[in-house]
Amino acid sequence: MYENGEAIYEVYGIGSPVPFYTKTMNHIVIGNFTIKNFEIDVGMLPNNHNALLGLDILKKHRFVIDLKK
Repeated sequence: MYENGEAIYEVYGIGSPVPFYTKTMNHIVIGNFTIKNFEIDVGMLPNNHNALLGLDILKKHRFVIDLKK
């Protein structure tokens, strides 16, 4: 949740700019893998999206994506 006084940034892509802010997460669990103390960017996503997992996390922790499964 946004807290008063946090910096707000803008990301640009297809369409208009989208505001976001950065938060530090205690941890995230993906399957049986836990990542602790990392920063995420929080912004507005379309209604059918819960979150986006970026390549920065996938590459750093050497995830393999098997699209057949």
